[in-house]
Amino acid sequence: MSVLPSNLLPTAFKRLDLEKRLVVLDMGHASSSTVGFFSHFRCRLSFVDLHNEPFITCPDSDLSHQELVAKMTKALNLDVDIKVDICLFWDLFNYLSDAMIKALIDALEPHINHSTSGYVIGTRDSRNQLPFCRYGIIDKSNLTEHEGLGIQGTIHPRSQRDLNKLIDYFEIDRGQLLSKGRAEYLLFENRDSDKSNKSII
Repeated sequence: MSVLPSNLLPTAFKRLDLEKRLVVLDMGHASSSTVGFFSHFRCRLSFVDLHNEPFITCPDSDLSHQELVAKMTKALNLDVDIKVDICLFWDLFNYLSDAMIKALIDALEPHINHSTSGYVIGTRDSRNQLPFCRYGIIDKSNLTEHEGLGIQGTIHPRSQRDLNKLIDYFEIDRGQLLSKGRAEYLLFENRDSDKSNKSII
């Protein structure tokens, strides 16, 4: 395990109303450090490890968008009335095709409101490869990274601009460079954004 400093995660936490019960959606491998960190808050912490879902590891190109949305919705398994305060996407988008990202964003839409934030780790640009890691949170400014388990999935490297066009009602608000060819992005809900030619880093 190693520690990875984050410049953007503190901003996501500043947006949270810590007086209310938080809903946290972690789309990575369940991490003991993340569980320990959020144990200090009143919150509902859900882990949804989409990396190992069969429809993602063995994609079927014949599935329609609505069929993909249905599979994503089933995998998320969120109560109908739940609104998520922060989505920890980690590096998930890098392992999803464009069609799968659009399906995930549509499946999440009923659970997103104006105060929802998202945290993403991606490649600096479409030419970079991605380290095979599992992530967690130590504190508001530091992450954990462990070597990945098993075989790394197919990578879909894309630029920040290309990712921004796929995430619909989310918008990349800011980005910072990380080590090993990575970048971290902070997403905010913004349904009125013009994404035609926006780049943060």
